[in-house]
Amino acid sequence: GAWTCPATGIYPHQWLWDSSFVAVGLARQDPQRAAAEIASLFRGQWSNGMLPHMIFDVPDLGSRHLWQSHRDPRAPAGVGTSCITQPPVIAIAARRVADALEEPARAAFVAAVLPGLIAHHEWLYRERDPEQTGLVSLIHPWECGLDTTPPWMIAMRAIRPSWWLRVAMVTRLTRLVRLLRRDTQFIPAAERASDDDGLRMLDLASRARRHHFDLAASPAKPSLVVKDVSFNALLVVANRDLQHLGELAGFGLPAELRARMATTPAALEALWDEPAGLYCSRNVNTGELLEPATIASYAMLWAGCRQDRTVRLVHHLKTPAWQPEHPVPSIATDNPHFEPRRYWSGPTWVNMNWIVIQGLRAVGEHAAAKALRTSTLDLVEKSGFAEYFSPRTGEPLGAPNFSWTAALAVDLATEPDPPTDR
Repeated sequence: GAWTCPATGIYPHQWLWDSSFVAVGLARQDPQRAAAEIASLFRGQWSNGMLPHMIFDVPDLGSRHLWQSHRDPRAPAGVGTSCITQPPVIAIAARRVADALEEPARAAFVAAVLPGLIAHHEWLYRERDPEQTGLVSLIHPWECGLDTTPPWMIAMRAIRPSWWLRVAMVTRLTRLVRLLRRDTQFIPAAERASDDDGLRMLDLASRARRHHFDLAASPAKPSLVVKDVSFNALLVVANRDLQHLGELAGFGLPAELRARMATTPAALEALWDEPAGLYCSRNVNTGELLEPATIASYAMLWAGCRQDRTVRLVHHLKTPAWQPEHPVPSIATDNPHFEPRRYWSGPTWVNMNWIVIQGLRAVGEHAAAKALRTSTLDLVEKSGFAEYFSPRTGEPLGAPNFSWTAALAVDLATEPDPPTDR
């Protein structure tokens, strides 16, 4: 149909940033099909402007029971969705699709998607930054995209679980959960979230449901609220591209939205971890930066940050801990939490490499960007279109035939490198 599932079997539904990345690749070969991919995401948009991270396709009683979007009057009628969001890559993808289209298709596409994009960004600032700090807050690890990234998992484990989960952990019943897990039916358990972490994430989602997934209504305890560094960095990029789309349409963005957007770049500097020399997400409830720093920090290169901090970011990225045989690992290889095969705890992901490449180009590190582009395409050529890869061996991990890996490989293989004067 009009959209692409991430991988058959394990991922049968539509995901927000998956389809956005897919559209980036499709725009290189078939801009009209890419436009349809983006447009299809708006069928799941809520009346408050939120774009959910999942739109359900096939029957999936477990997911539908968890979210129960049909009970929320803000959810679209007749379309099952999750009740949280994902990184706002859709505006970034929409700009690339618009730039690939010829007139009059370009004007028609921008006119069709611009109102929904504006509504989504307004929702982010209105409901996820009610204190007007300039930084959007997330209420679940699934919203950051790097689902099981170590800093989020460490913060989540510090929250007292619900009674049923405490009982399950004490009696070791969590081991039985693997019999019911969908993901480990397709992929080895060693490459996925642990059983305990998987249940903690379900517990966190269930608690958020009790408060209608509303940040303002959620109690400080036992919730998890995080100003996520990569989400907000990508929001800065998405804001710029949304502004560009508005200019294409001859439409000025709402003044209040423009004012809120302007506060985010400077606000991101509050996430700087001076001892680490990297950016980290912040736990809103405790005020603490979430360590360790991960690949999320390098999204700041694309967003733009202080020159002295840009220099330190690039320096870190070029160190051996971030440059194994197949970079870039999702966490430094010398970190105690590094696991080369486990989901977001170490493997190399093509989508994050793509983001880092854009960032390196943005700061003029063209030689480093070219090297990472080449190594990423070499990795795909060697190991196929896997969901993620071992940064040490290049072994394909996770789901095979993963759509955003293929789409972003198309984009990287098609786009010429800028001059490598640096």
